[in-house]
Amino acid sequence: MTNGFEFMKLKTERLPKAWQEPGALAELEQFLQENWRQRAVFYRDGQVTSRQQFIDFDKKDGIKLQNYIGTILFRGGQLNIFPKIFKEDEDDSDGDRLMPDDLIKNLVYWLGYCDRLHFPFISVKSQLSHTENLLELFITVYVHYVKAAVDRQRYYQYEEIAETGTFIKGRINFNNYAGNYAAGQPHHLNYTYSGFVFDNQMNRIVKCTCQLLLNLTGQDGTKQILQNILMKLGDVTSQVCRPGDCDGVHLNLLHSHYRIILSMSKMFLLNQSASCQTGVADTFCFLFPAELLFEGFLSGFIKEMFQGTAQVRTQTGDQYLASLVVDGENLGDIFRLREDILIESDRGIVVLDAKYKEIDRFRKVKENRKLKVSDNDIKQMAVYAAKRGARKLYLLYPLHRDEEPETMEVRFDIHLGTDKDSSCIPLEILKVPFAFGENEGETRELLRGILWRVLE
Repeated sequence: MTNGFEFMKLKTERLPKAWQEPGALAELEQFLQENWRQRAVFYRDGQVTSRQQFIDFDKKDGIKLQNYIGTILFRGGQLNIFPKIFKEDEDDSDGDRLMPDDLIKNLVYWLGYCDRLHFPFISVKSQLSHTENLLELFITVYVHYVKAAVDRQRYYQYEEIAETGTFIKGRINFNNYAGNYAAGQPHHLNYTYSGFVFDNQMNRIVKCTCQLLLNLTGQDGTKQILQNILMKLGDVTSQVCRPGDCDGVHLNLLHSHYRIILSMSKMFLLNQSASCQTGVADTFCFLFPAELLFEGFLSGFIKEMFQGTAQVRTQTGDQYLASLVVDGENLGDIFRLREDILIESDRGIVVLDAKYKEIDRFRKVKENRKLKVSDNDIKQMAVYAAKRGARKLYLLYPLHRDEEPETMEVRFDIHLGTDKDSSCIPLEILKVPFAFGENEGETRELLRGILWRVLE
């Protein structure tokens, strides 16, 4: 097992032994390429490139990790990619001290709040705390979601059924009738009709996936749920399904809750196909963009925290920066503004933007007045202030895992007028805990204490 941080370069000799074999990295890159195409099952990271961005393989003596965290299991070797905030300092490259359990527990906690990823976590969060690895985590999510869907409403679908008989249903297949006539069965007709059936392609995919996961999971509770699901799918034909079979299933709005099931089924079947090609059963890839996790976690946490106190909206998109005018004709709004978090209360509007970036400790503010805060980020917040009429602005940055919280207050007063005497809007910098250690409750209360300041 190998551990590393975001953006770390790993030399070949530090990789799992199986990955050091000739041709292994080329196979791994192809495997990640397939997973890159399917990542929209869980999130949209804004990447438009078709080439996978999980790992940079264009290195002579190894690979370079990118801004995706999680686990890759391939050819029996495992690579865990930790957030950079788990580093003890900027030069920390010691992956041996990292514990995969810490990564899993944090992912469970973050995803439980994250509203930027397509994850059905809320109803099964208590079960997730007992998962032993990321594979078990995803199996738990899938199994509970399938169980909820099957218990709520079994999936029936109209499908074309071809039969031969003397009583016709649907339409006659005249092309096949000649064969029956030649065989001395002129009274037998081939016909096709639409039937509202339980034994359909969607349920066959779910059954195949559940049978696969029954052999993969090591948790007794999950096995029991899988066995119950398979009993309810007893009338469904057992068949070997491929990832491509999922593309042939078309779901209507009535069964929209099956979309995540279909997508996750395709993900499991995709990984199983890779396992068959490599001859290794535990071949899976679960990687998430760290920025989306940070932004999504804070959004969900703040929504829960301020419920009943203030109205919280996330990823708003109702404001535009400009209008497009061509030859005097107004063609509509353009350049949409999208604040991460917008809080509205009796006192006014507050805009928060989460930035998964490393900045200096506040005590260095006299040495580096910007604290490594980006010029573009400040300008972006100024635009938000002007368009929203916000009374306060906040930029949120993550604290490192063992970093002490800041005690100083640092803010930038943004002047929207032409001189310094004009009215200004305060933009405060906050560093918030993101990595949770053994004392989850203590970290949670620290985060709550820092965030309450935004309503002052």
